[in-house]
Amino acid sequence: MRAMRFLGAMLAAMVALAMPASAQPWQPTRPIEIVVPFTAGSLADRNMRVVAPLLSAELGVPVAVQNIPGANGYNRIYRAAPDGQTIGYGDPVAQMALAIVQPQPFEVLRFTWLGHFSAGVQTMVASARGRVASLEALRGLRQPVRCGTFGGISTGAAQCALLGAQFGFPVAFVSVQGPPELVLAAVRGDVDLASLGPTLWRDHIAANAVRPLLSWSGQRDARLPELPALNDIALANLADVTVIRGVAAPPALPPAIRDRLIAALNAAMAKPEWEAFVAQAQLERDWTFSATYPESLARAQALLQQNAATLRGAF
Repeated sequence: MRAMRFLGAMLAAMVALAMPASAQPWQPTRPIEIVVPFTAGSLADRNMRVVAPLLSAELGVPVAVQNIPGANGYNRIYRAAPDGQTIGYGDPVAQMALAIVQPQPFEVLRFTWLGHFSAGVQTMVASARGRVASLEALRGLRQPVRCGTFGGISTGAAQCALLGAQFGFPVAFVSVQGPPELVLAAVRGDVDLASLGPTLWRDHIAANAVRPLLSWSGQRDARLPELPALNDIALANLADVTVIRGVAAPPALPPAIRDRLIAALNAAMAKPEWEAFVAQAQLERDWTFSATYPESLARAQALLQQNAATLRGAF
């Protein structure tokens, strides 16, 4: 009997050795680097620093976060070896919009996009000091509507341009340093329209400093249920152009590595530590990681390319 058990163990070992490498789960062999192309302390940075130890527990190796702001950070991910040892945070829609007006050292859709932690619902508002009294008042305006932007072309500015193309009003971008400055610009009347996450507008809506116009989402936002969504104005097809808190790996990542990382990310999303962070940061609970995820990004890029002339003209 002992001899039979020994023979069975030997046969099992021989079968395992004979299996092709593709049939065995990928396992990282050294620490994984997460590149965050945003500054330390930003939402992107905090997001990945919560996820890093959860991924480490799933993958069995240390996971370290590196802040490399701007195009250099994206390029670091893009040029890394496709071996699963380097991944990064990114907003693909914002980068696709920016690439239309400013050449970038990488192609956004060539990254291996694994999915996103959340797709932010943006709230488009009008300055109470401006001439836009309502969503319908935008239709057919002849004078350019000043839309706030930052970082080149922000996703909110791209949304403004898409709405202008549908409603028939011209757009002119007004650049500010970042989201806090955009809020201030809307309150002061330096811009006519601005689109950011609803939590940034909440107090200013209550103070009647800005007028909420539209939730940039297919469905209404539970935080502002009285506000129309894209589906209410027959423009649900524009919902793919939104803020994406995504995860990317270098181009040409082998499917076995991609699938292992996707499984680890999905497992991390089920942890109580992640749920606590989502509640604290008031993020959307619409995370998704899958091999088919890039399809939604291709739709967003098609929309942006269709409106490339509008984006270039407003920039």
